[in-house]
Amino acid sequence: MREDTTFFETRGHGPRAVDIAVMAVLFLLAVLGLQDAYGGADYLLAGVMALAVGTIVALVGARWRWGVLRVTLATLVLHLLLGSTFAAPTHALFHVIPTLASLRELLVAPITAWKAMLTVSTPVGSAHGVLGVVWISTLLLSVAGMSIVLRTRRYALAWLFPLALLLVSVAFGTSAAVAPMLRGIGVAVISLAWLTWRFESARLASARSTIISDTVRPGSWRNPVLRRRVIGGGLVLVIACGATAGAQALLDPPPGTARFALRDTMTPPFDPDEYVSPLTEFRGYLKHQREAELFTVTGVEDGELVRLATLDRYDLQTFAVASSTERTGPSGAFLRTATGVDLHEASPAARTATVTIGEYRGVWMPTLGSRTDRIDALGEGGDLAENLYLNQVSQTAVDASVLGSGESYDLVYEPYRHPTAQEQDEMEFADIDLPPLPENLPAEYKELAEAAVGDTDDDYAKMQNLSATMQSTGYFSHGVDPEDTLSLPGHGASRLNAMLAEEISYDAEDVTAMPQGRIGDQEQYAALTVVLARSVGIPARVVMGFEVPAGSAGEATITGDDVTAWVEVAYEGQGWVRFDPTPEQDDTPTQPEKNKVEKPRPQVAQPPPPPAEPPSPPPGATSEDAPGEEEDPAQTSSWAVYAAAGSGPFLLLGALLAAIALAKARRRAHRRTRGSAAERIDGGWQELLDVRADLGRPADVLVTRRELAAEIEAELPGAGIAVLAERADRGVFGPEEMPQAAVDEYWAQVMDSRAALLAAVPWHRRLRGRFSLRSFRRRRALRRAAARDRQRLDARRESSRAQAEQRAARRGRGVPEPAQPRGIGRLLDRIGAAIPRGRTRIPRTTSTTSTTRSTQEDR
Repeated sequence: MREDTTFFETRGHGPRAVDIAVMAVLFLLAVLGLQDAYGGADYLLAGVMALAVGTIVALVGARWRWGVLRVTLATLVLHLLLGSTFAAPTHALFHVIPTLASLRELLVAPITAWKAMLTVSTPVGSAHGVLGVVWISTLLLSVAGMSIVLRTRRYALAWLFPLALLLVSVAFGTSAAVAPMLRGIGVAVISLAWLTWRFESARLASARSTIISDTVRPGSWRNPVLRRRVIGGGLVLVIACGATAGAQALLDPPPGTARFALRDTMTPPFDPDEYVSPLTEFRGYLKHQREAELFTVTGVEDGELVRLATLDRYDLQTFAVASSTERTGPSGAFLRTATGVDLHEASPAARTATVTIGEYRGVWMPTLGSRTDRIDALGEGGDLAENLYLNQVSQTAVDASVLGSGESYDLVYEPYRHPTAQEQDEMEFADIDLPPLPENLPAEYKELAEAAVGDTDDDYAKMQNLSATMQSTGYFSHGVDPEDTLSLPGHGASRLNAMLAEEISYDAEDVTAMPQGRIGDQEQYAALTVVLARSVGIPARVVMGFEVPAGSAGEATITGDDVTAWVEVAYEGQGWVRFDPTPEQDDTPTQPEKNKVEKPRPQVAQPPPPPAEPPSPPPGATSEDAPGEEEDPAQTSSWAVYAAAGSGPFLLLGALLAAIALAKARRRAHRRTRGSAAERIDGGWQELLDVRADLGRPADVLVTRRELAAEIEAELPGAGIAVLAERADRGVFGPEEMPQAAVDEYWAQVMDSRAALLAAVPWHRRLRGRFSLRSFRRRRALRRAAARDRQRLDARRESSRAQAEQRAARRGRGVPEPAQPRGIGRLLDRIGAAIPRGRTRIPRTTSTTSTTRSTQEDR
């Protein structure tokens, strides 16, 4: 810190201001890379203020010689004080004053903001805590970068921090770069010029030039050497920038490969499969909510269609809302979407509508038009701002918290435009891969579709013919009112199979029996038309929604009686075009009159619908709430299974700990009872060293027993370690073998010292040492060290013998008989002889040198 402070004090105000300005510009250029991801200017304000706060903290810390702890504490305090205004404005009081909710969001933002930034659909706006990404990253990197450039001479290290923020903008931005050429040239020019200036200033400050006056500062513009190099370098940069701008067309990568963004690899968090298909609730609106005011919508025209959900996956039971992990796939993906931001640039024809929820309940949000440009949550009636998901491909919006009464939101949308007659003649089906139909679909569907489409080559005419065929050959009936012709609900395989027959057939004897044939309402005709179209390769899907009733232009109240469904087909260049295959509502079949009989026949109960048509739960219910799914007792695990599964990890851990304790006990018994007296004495000493190693104090292999005993006695006086070390030396290296009684006495003293070592540490360290594996690793390390020492000794003996043979050969006397080595050779032979060739036994704490010394003294 002393060196850093001196550098800050000696560096002039001008160079210091240049350093701060250059770093600030580089940071701002990096922040601008998040423009497409955020949209609007809230992120830019958060980034500028984070940069200002970071610069102030770095300046104050450098001026008053703050350490890392103080700088970190100051950064955290300012983060909590100012973060509510710039990073969590949606939870702050009046978007400025901190609240408990905003402080809580600031505390969890370092963990949650990054995921929210990647899972919210762009532009992310300012909700969901996404501003924490630009605020936290700019604040932390600016504090670190500015502190380094102000306190040290490591300007190149400080320059890496703006580059790190640039990488953050690339990773958390979008695949579309923001002014890549201008920003890239700006970063390159500013960085190269500043790094060159700092390098030359440092070099000239440390050297004395004869052409520079002593009154001229090395970094001053009056310095001729520096001025000449700056002008020359500037000319080179101008030429390089011009050449780069001219070659931009050649340098740009192909579309779709220009940028990598982490958000393109994220899996959407909303799964529509967890919810019941809204199309199964079609008859429910007519039966239970026919007169209920579901919601009101303003700014609409008569007959305008309100979309509730788009369904493009059929499994022979229901049409469901499909989704994928690819946000640009045929079915799209449900992504968290911010309210109050422009999702698309609105065209001059765009309209604005306000939807206010009444008795409608569900996660599927009513929307309008062919594209949603903007959604604004109004009032404080719900959690729409935090739970909004939008599938841009299917234009299906979702409120994961379930829409409630009183919630209101504004929609900016593009109204649907039907293609003109000239456009219809040139339209072609789009080449997209919708979810495939089931493989066991009856062949009658394709045969009927081919006959209805006809021989025309006009793609629009094909779908028009199919839709007209359904209208002209079918009959309409909801089957809800007493005067309606009976018509089953649902759109499963059995229901649609019954509609393949064009003629309506009745039971001649029982007019109350269900008629067979092509009869139904919008639910059945839309589903049947889509299945027929898809069977011949036409990309079609079902849309469920509501129709604005006649005479309700401007402000309409939508009831359950306004429910409807239609078909959309994808065309190149036109998008999704709507078709209505449902017959007119007054086109109903004529039922035969009831035969007059003297005695009325008892009414026979009709068989229930096929299993594929389960009763429908209330709107918005999840699939887990569907009735009729009773729990199978055979599949319910007993308490014993759960207990075994829960206790399994604990039993495994207990078995492992017991195995460790058993291995240590077996090792101790083996040392005490096996081998010669010297081996058992050495085993007692090794037992003490293992206990000490398990307690976290391993012994040095290059320390003798007496040296180690002195070290332990200094820490734990009265443990008797010194006496044990002396007796171990005598027992291992002594000329006579110790009697059995002496060995038993030695081991008794070892156990007493072992107990003293364990009693000297806290209970948790004793418990941890009991199951530690350090002592096993210590023995392996000792064996490896002994093997290396033996190899070195053998190598030196062979080298000495080879040198003696070479000297004898040069003298012409041939290869002599092995002579007795002298000096160091004799010493090496004795050391080698002292090491057994078989099972090596070397005390852990006795080094090769100490072993040699003890052996020489003994001999």
